[in-house]
Amino acid sequence: MCKRCSSHVDLRDYDFTATVSKNFKTKGRCVLHENACLLNTNSIFGHAILKGKVIGRVAADVLELHRTFEIKGTFKAGHLILPLGTLLRWPEPVVLNSADIAGEFIGNLKASGTITIRSGGRVFGNIEAGGLVVEPDAILVGLMKIGGPAPEIKIQELEVMPPPAAPPPVPAPVRQITLALPLRAQ
Repeated sequence: MCKRCSSHVDLRDYDFTATVSKNFKTKGRCVLHENACLLNTNSIFGHAILKGKVIGRVAADVLELHRTFEIKGTFKAGHLILPLGTLLRWPEPVVLNSADIAGEFIGNLKASGTITIRSGGRVFGNIEAGGLVVEPDAILVGLMKIGGPAPEIKIQELEVMPPPAAPPPVPAPVRQITLALPLRAQ
């Protein structure tokens, strides 16, 4: 309980191994195992590791999606992690602060910070970000707009306490990258 405002701040960690139909709001860690399901939920976590099925809405400061996860609903994340072997295909643009992709992402990304595509990672879609790191052997197909101001997702809009305030970043000049490959005459 906060001494100043008397609000309750849940810091518990949750470990789900079966179907649960309840809303959760915690700054702690959530692990949803492969055969588990969060049903009809509107949940907020500090760090969520999803390996099972979610039907509803999930928001997290850090959202880690594994290869066996399934979401029927929506998600919001400050930092998105896609480990090796994970496939995420999302129809709407995913707006977040940063991402670390070692698996495969199909869709559009908008990030205020840096998107990192690890070796072996694959991204098919357009990227608008403050920074982009592409490791060797990563695949990136799409249009990119790197640098300049980008919208920052505010997790507190989802009723999660914001991290300590940092000084605002200095916007970098916008750079567009165009690759031109020579055509072979036949």
